[in-house]
Amino acid sequence: MTSPVINFVLRGAQLLFAIVVLGLSVDLVRGHNYGSLPVTLGFAAFVGGVSVVGALLGLAATWVEALNSIIGAGIDIIVALINLAGGVLIAIKLKGADCSGTSDRNRFELNKISIINGGCEKEKCWYATLGELGKLNERCRQNTADSAFMFLLVITLLASATVTFLHARK
Repeated sequence: MTSPVINFVLRGAQLLFAIVVLGLSVDLVRGHNYGSLPVTLGFAAFVGGVSVVGALLGLAATWVEALNSIIGAGIDIIVALINLAGGVLIAIKLKGADCSGTSDRNRFELNKISIINGGCEKEKCWYATLGELGKLNERCRQNTADSAFMFLLVITLLASATVTFLHARK
């Protein structure tokens, strides 16, 4: 059996990162007000939810031997791939945006990004219309953090899968 301490540490980190991803994603979804929700934001929330479930299954592997086998490693790999897809998708959508720049030009560029602007209706976008341009920078940072935590989850999940796989080989 895999050391319970190693499993708890890895799964604890996974659960923490997953909760952060889920929380950030849900906040970004709730901040979208005009038009239909960008698929990226919905997928990010899905990634967070799947990661929480994966962490709980990983914790259950301490007591359920079937989950502490190739099945558990397979679950970790699938959840890692989902997180990788989510992190890359957000990074692509952000297009290297400058989240700290407060110039009119930078905020104009941020306002063009669908996962940041809160939704657009014809020529008007939610946060630009309300005069809450600082919210564009905040949502940019939230998306950047969301992507970063998805990549941290990939690393944590690969470590968990490796430990589980090595245990299963014995």
